[in-house]
Amino acid sequence: VDFVEMPLRIRASRPIRAEDLRVRENGMEQTIREVRSDRAPARFFFVIDRSLSMSDGKFRAALRAIDAEAGQLRSGDRVVIVLFNHIVSRPVAIQRGQLVVQTVGGVNPSGGTSLRDAVSSIATDDRAYIVVITDGGDRNSETSESEALQRISRTKTVVDAIIHSDHSSFLESAAKNTGGTIARASASTIQNELHNIFLDINSRYTIAYQSGVHTLGWRTIDIQPRRRDVSIVHARKGYFAP
Repeated sequence: VDFVEMPLRIRASRPIRAEDLRVRENGMEQTIREVRSDRAPARFFFVIDRSLSMSDGKFRAALRAIDAEAGQLRSGDRVVIVLFNHIVSRPVAIQRGQLVVQTVGGVNPSGGTSLRDAVSSIATDDRAYIVVITDGGDRNSETSESEALQRISRTKTVVDAIIHSDHSSFLESAAKNTGGTIARASASTIQNELHNIFLDINSRYTIAYQSGVHTLGWRTIDIQPRRRDVSIVHARKGYFAP
């Protein structure tokens, strides 16, 4: 029996209780054991594109936006920076009060893009949020889209992304599968979009249940409200049971 914790964002006129929601896993209704409105401490991985297409101020704007919005982090949160072009750099831990722009700001945009490799390289058993800032392209990844999505879906990770293009099928699927969001921005609006992502993360609920499903592989999760005044804004669509 698997104990499943799942973050989701809900709009409601009053606080949510377990009886206000219905959860089905692979079509089988599950019993919700707990609903929490407080966000527990988490690891934040900022995966930042440093390829040549992130020049013209976009790369620096991403670093400054993270520093400017650091005040929305809560006690116990940890921050890790992962830079990538055609090569994925080693993760860099950022201490509270340490400026990202000073720590990694000496890097200049150059090279290609290995987006899927960068996002799927993050392996953690902790509750984590991956915030990707990129132009949305991928020209150099060795990891396929399906493989990258499978790796992400095995974790307790939520993927949010800010992209400088109109479309990224991989990031859209990653956000949909994990209950995250996609925002489109220019260099001048990155901070505003990151601010909205933090507001979204900090207003999430977490539900917990013991799965009664015994099949391996992908398990779908469907959450529906039992009250008319409840709206599910974002929720994870499933996970891989190894």
